[in-house]
Amino acid sequence: MIYTSENNWYYWNYNKVPFSRQNGNQKFTTTFSPSKISVGNFKDELKKAAASTLDLYSDLKPSILFSGGLDSEIMLRSYLEIGASPNVYVFRYENNYNIYDVSYAINICSILNIDYTIIDFNLKKFFENEAERYSELSQIDRPKALPYCKFIEIIDGLPILGGSDLTLMRADDDYTKKGIWFNRCWEHDIGWSKFIRAIEKPAIGEWFKWTPGLVLSFLELEWCKNLVNDRIYGKLGTNSSKISGYREAYPDLLYREKKTGFEDVDDMMNEYEEFLSKKYNGLIFRNEYDRPISELESINGGT
Repeated sequence: MIYTSENNWYYWNYNKVPFSRQNGNQKFTTTFSPSKISVGNFKDELKKAAASTLDLYSDLKPSILFSGGLDSEIMLRSYLEIGASPNVYVFRYENNYNIYDVSYAINICSILNIDYTIIDFNLKKFFENEAERYSELSQIDRPKALPYCKFIEIIDGLPILGGSDLTLMRADDDYTKKGIWFNRCWEHDIGWSKFIRAIEKPAIGEWFKWTPGLVLSFLELEWCKNLVNDRIYGKLGTNSSKISGYREAYPDLLYREKKTGFEDVDDMMNEYEEFLSKKYNGLIFRNEYDRPISELESINGGT
């Protein structure tokens, strides 16, 4: 069985039809199934989530797609904490487009004393020859997300992609008044899980939503409480205060700016986005679903 979260507790719908899209006009929603569980602190739930993936896929060795960013480092550390020895893959783009993140990935692996494998990946050739197939299978029309489908397909073991963490957003940027905060699920993030199902390969595309405990413990971080109570600003430009929350679990995390590896290939990305827009008669796979923080907290049955 292919799991996109622990026992598929988190899933997506189009007009209440799970895991399918009949046309580009269906309403996109996501569902967090109610659970009654004992929730530990964030670090404990990170380790539980890592152990859960090993339990469900006991015959496969975890293979971490390590970008060098904060999310992928937290994911990697979680597996190391439970004594797993995952394969670690670092993808390096031509012309050193993502050298910033690659350098951090190598440095972090050295600090953690773990082996890693660098895979050279040519973005230009990918978008010229392969990206359209991955877009069709994943229903992703966001070019920057497509290479990760290829990464998932080509590495052995159980490929694990951090994807995005639990996205919390403010309704506006006017911090002179109390803000309204909500959780947003992006259709393009779910595209990785769609792709996993399409090729019927065990893999994890949205690791930070793997268990309800991981979602709920994220909300209990002091940083998160300060964020949703407007005591700190969330994201300022390309920088985020999120590292403060992650340091509640791992105080020795190195600070770095958030990079995508695509900063120097905007023209290539824009050109391919125009191609996909023509192909699909618009960028139709960019829906989003918002839920209030209170609804997110209620997935544990109010306990």
